Amino acid sequence: MADLFTDCETETGAREIVRFLADHGYRHVFGLPGSQLVSVFHEMQNADIVLVPTIHESVTMAAADGYARVAGSAVAMVYMLPGTANALANIYNASRDETPLLVLASQQLSTVRSERGAFCEGDLVPLVRPFTRLAKELTKGTPVRSWLEKALRAASGTPGGPAYLSFTEDVMVEPGPVVDERLSQRAPDPIPDVTEVAERLRTARKPLIVVGGQLRRYGGSEVVESLAARYDIPVAFELGLIDALGIAPGHSHCLGGLLTGGALHEREADVVLMLGTRFLTEASPRKTPYFEAAEFVAQVNADQDKLEDTRKADWVCASNPAAFARELFDALDADPPAAEAMAGRAEWAAKRPEGKMPPGALATLFEGFGRCLAPLHDALDRGWVVDESVMASTVLTAVLNSKDGSRYAGTSGASLGWATGAAAGIALASGDPVTCVLGDGSVRFGAQGLWTIRTMNLPVTLIILDNKGYASTRNYERAYVESLGAEASPQRPSYSNMDMRETGPDVADMIAGFGIPTRTLSDQDDLRAAVEQAWAESANGPNALIMPVGFEDE
Repeated sequence: MADLFTDCETETGAREIVRFLADHGYRHVFGLPGSQLVSVFHEMQNADIVLVPTIHESVTMAAADGYARVAGSAVAMVYMLPGTANALANIYNASRDETPLLVLASQQLSTVRSERGAFCEGDLVPLVRPFTRLAKELTKGTPVRSWLEKALRAASGTPGGPAYLSFTEDVMVEPGPVVDERLSQRAPDPIPDVTEVAERLRTARKPLIVVGGQLRRYGGSEVVESLAARYDIPVAFELGLIDALGIAPGHSHCLGGLLTGGALHEREADVVLMLGTRFLTEASPRKTPYFEAAEFVAQVNADQDKLEDTRKADWVCASNPAAFARELFDALDADPPAAEAMAGRAEWAAKRPEGKMPPGALATLFEGFGRCLAPLHDALDRGWVVDESVMASTVLTAVLNSKDGSRYAGTSGASLGWATGAAAGIALASGDPVTCVLGDGSVRFGAQGLWTIRTMNLPVTLIILDNKGYASTRNYERAYVESLGAEASPQRPSYSNMDMRETGPDVADMIAGFGIPTRTLSDQDDLRAAVEQAWAESANGPNALIMPVGFEDE
């Protein structure tokens, strides 16, 4: 590194940003050009930091999100109001998933700041505040390094999430104060009191643990896997789309999704412990309660605001779920359940509901999902799996059989267009091959991410579940028409902009247009052989397989 970062009383914000990045070991920064950002890009030439190119800020954020899942944190740079607005959907996703991100945005000169007086100017902090751990605009005279350190602490805290700083242009290019501040160390999380939960689990005959991605993020998955195996407690993934697998999908006591493989246990459990989950995330709230047979339902989450989000529990605790799991395991180890309570637990843990297909058109759709995803059963043993398959997500997690669930990444935010960028960031940070599973609708939302995957020539295999448009929305419209009964006019759904059989370019042509080799498969093809070939070829760069799910209402 050049002798640029010598001690001085004043320094430009651009140099302070690059010094901060270098001091914290960031090797990559995600962004795209913006006139007020060029000072930082220029100074980065003096440091061993690579700017990862993107062509849309939604990809900038998703790629940084994926990178942070592997590296621990990441930095994204966006341009003023348009860049922030473009990034917002994936800032929201990162907020839902508690991804530790630093988002650095440019802003108009502080001496002429107005509401919307200049090109691309606007009040950015109110826009992002609901989805960030910290949001601040830095104006002339503000010590830049102090706020960068504060933002990093906020992003990587318990819980974590995006932190956002906007820098007026004069902060970037004019000398400002350099403050030599004391840097604090974070103390270990406090030891939670697990007495009540331990006692309930000691006496439960039909216990159930529901795990969220937060458990994986804080390092508690292996503890819960050991606890489940030792005390015969079945474990289900939390409801809805998930950002990480709380335990390995191939673990002996893993049920899969709460309302799929865990449906019987959800109805019959007498004691329920929800670790690192929300309670609960639902697209459409069901009318009946959850865990109707349970005498005791406990929820543990590191974020106080996520306790009893939409439903009520009997006992709640704001705690690092990994610390809670370790303390709980020790408590049960010191005073284990009696033989009477353990009798029958092995049978309880082994129970699985009868495999039933959903009714009507959905049966066709889910049969297609199952057929196209079955060849991916060992994908986690080959590398990372990035999941934006939406409706097919519970099918995918049920298919995966790895004893290690650490290399799965999804988003619980459900804001489409995340997966292609996230796959790029994960491949870059890990160096591992990535299997990116997404619907053809998700590809249309995230098409710009294909450019980064191709430009960086990353080892990404795209598995496209082609149901000819937006099957989830089609399902909602069918349900709406059915709810109207005889009053519906007409008596058929419109599928407006949801049916892509004759609308727009073919998804294979669209992907191939980014220079990514693409193969469209049929029902007559050997899907497993095609997947294995694609995995092998990904060592030379990205490729894509279009899987024949089909249109469910034909």
